[in-house]
Amino acid sequence: MHRVHESREVRKTVATNTGVNSTPEVRGPVRATPYTTRVTRSVTRAEWDDWLLNSPGGGHVLQSYEWGEFKRRLGWRPIRLVLERDGEVVGAGQFLAYNTAPVPGVLMYCTKGPWLPWDDEEAVRAFFEGVQAIARREGAHTVKIEPEVLEQQKDVKALLGEIGFHKARYDLNLKTTLVVDLSLPEEELLARMKSKTRYNVRLAARKGVEVVEPEFEEGWETFYEWMKATSERKEDYVLRRSRDYLHGVMRYMHDTGQGRLFFAEHEGTPLAGMYVFAFGEKYWYMYGASSDVKRNLKPNYLLQWEVMRWARRRGLTHYDMVGVPKSEDLDESSSLWNVYKFKEGFGGEISDSLGCFDLPVRRAHAAAWYKLEPVYYRLYYKLKKNVFY
Repeated sequence: MHRVHESREVRKTVATNTGVNSTPEVRGPVRATPYTTRVTRSVTRAEWDDWLLNSPGGGHVLQSYEWGEFKRRLGWRPIRLVLERDGEVVGAGQFLAYNTAPVPGVLMYCTKGPWLPWDDEEAVRAFFEGVQAIARREGAHTVKIEPEVLEQQKDVKALLGEIGFHKARYDLNLKTTLVVDLSLPEEELLARMKSKTRYNVRLAARKGVEVVEPEFEEGWETFYEWMKATSERKEDYVLRRSRDYLHGVMRYMHDTGQGRLFFAEHEGTPLAGMYVFAFGEKYWYMYGASSDVKRNLKPNYLLQWEVMRWARRRGLTHYDMVGVPKSEDLDESSSLWNVYKFKEGFGGEISDSLGCFDLPVRRAHAAAWYKLEPVYYRLYYKLKKNVFY
């Protein structure tokens, strides 16, 4: 934990009430809490990312400073909050604010966050009391969160309900994923793979497939053509983002050092690619695609393995493969079944998080937004050929 230097920003100490949905203005018996929540308006990238990395759980790339700056380009305004205990940062949450006209006010969306000491009820209550006060000041009608808290943590889910959160209509990022522990020796990682996966990894290497990092712009054009062709070929692979968005996000994150593009190639011919985000000791499999050329060489298998080895050499220990069917949908009828079967071969464990929750702050406007959201979502996609969130 790192001590936060005083700034010219206004800091508000929150008194914690034992009742449900309490706010800083609540009347009646209150007790002092050592926790405060504040906005960090002049924070640097280094400061924010350091706080996030040292928060419980180590944060997520979609909570990083640069992700907030990328989303700023698309009309989302980052609001970065920290939870402090006696002046030291013990949690963080980056909220993205978006004007939801014609519904008055803004939506505050905490993508894959916040990162808090979830086992400390007092800390969680204090943070969200501060969030509500700040949300009102920012003109927000709804606060949306997406905590990386496991479904098994029923006490946290119940606490969010007591605070006033309810399950959101949509889970915006897939809540179920496969996580590979890269802290293990390579021999053990290979041993944990399915025999077919391990065989295909070795087959590709034996046949001369190699994994490289291409020059970005040239590589990206090839990668996008694969993505487009794959979406036309496979029903379970849908491109919901525009070409401009995909180029923009991959270029931006590449330039900031948080995104990497890898190719598997054979005798100089690119065969398959994957794009990963990296932050702290973690990396995420964000995009993947391949050509129809030499598929018998199993390039995707070696590609995954060599990127895992690349990550281990750089001290990364947590590989999030991103996106498999929910536990209740783990059968062949799922559109993600083939994706799941490929990913599970690498020996990861299923991780099922709570998903998205909404907190109404200005109830009339929040109700209006909840009613309008599906229509707004479809119109946004139709007009901009892109996903709203």
